[in-house]
Amino acid sequence: MRLFTKEEIRELFSENNKAIAELKESQNKTDAQIAETNKGIAELKERQEKTDEKIDRLAESQKKTDAQIAKTDAQLAKTDAQLAKTDAQIAETAKQIAETDASLKRLGKYHGGLSNNVGSATEEFFYNALKKKRTLNGIRFDRVERNWGRQGGKQNDEFDIVMLNGTAISVIEVKLQAHENDIDKILTTQKKRFNEIFPEYKDYEQHWALATFSID
Repeated sequence: MRLFTKEEIRELFSENNKAIAELKESQNKTDAQIAETNKGIAELKERQEKTDEKIDRLAESQKKTDAQIAKTDAQLAKTDAQLAKTDAQIAETAKQIAETDASLKRLGKYHGGLSNNVGSATEEFFYNALKKKRTLNGIRFDRVERNWGRQGGKQNDEFDIVMLNGTAISVIEVKLQAHENDIDKILTTQKKRFNEIFPEYKDYEQHWALATFSID
């Protein structure tokens, strides 16, 4: 068995203390690294929690947005249905208007034709009666003309019935239903117009008459 000297023992203790100091220093460094790592983990966890909170808020916002979009889609669908209904009503109204216009045109055509026929029949009645008698206001006429007029330039006009002889002329306006102002029109406007178109009859004895079945 070998015995150590005091110097060797001191040297061994010194080396041991040095190793313990180095180990302690290494342990301190490891503890510092662990503390730094724990700090990083805590910070990372905090950031993760904040991120999760943001994700939760975003998910909640997305849910509200999805609900609003669904509500808007439902309103748009309802609006589209209303527009389709309105378009159908407009189309139906347009169809009814077209049918009404067609009916009015047919009625107007019928009424116009009927009015023309009645007007022509009225003229025919008075023309035949005057032509047969050839006497008006005690004056005997040689000729009885219907729709008497003269064409050319500004002289385009015609008068319903004209009776004439060598010295007198009678101009008769025919109305199915006459009014009092028709008499004034005959004695002013028509008389002036007649003398402008037929100046050769200015010096004739002129008679102006209104033939009608009724008068107001």
